[in-house]
Amino acid sequence: MTLYEQRFWKHLNEFHDFQQKKNPKAKAPWHRKIMKGMDAQNQHQVADRYKGRYTGDDEFTYGGELNSKIESIRNGDVNERPCSDADVQYILKNYPIEELPKDKPKKLSNAGIVVYWDPMKDVFMLRSDEGAPVSHEQ
Repeated sequence: MTLYEQRFWKHLNEFHDFQQKKNPKAKAPWHRKIMKGMDAQNQHQVADRYKGRYTGDDEFTYGGELNSKIESIRNGDVNERPCSDADVQYILKNYPIEELPKDKPKKLSNAGIVVYWDPMKDVFMLRSDEGAPVSHEQ
């Protein structure tokens, strides 16, 4: 690997960590061991760092409070998902979007996700911002 490639990936990873606001690495990752020591303070089976993620303004949001469709696109599991009425209400409540017009796609802030209206399916769709552009998008 050339020096340029090393620097490029180093800066890209630093930017990605800053953008996602990841938790710092565990100092003693007990959750990767077979079992905890007998002198442990608690016996939780899942570390707090895996129960959710930090959203804006250093707020920790637990996994049950997050939208599963948005999180699956954010993690790269799928590229596109249809929105139900509950998903649309979640987007309007938790993102700085006042309305979702059918003629103009909206980008969710810092999520890498675009919400657009699909006239063929007659429903709002979520897709990854890195995905292929929508044909009816202006």
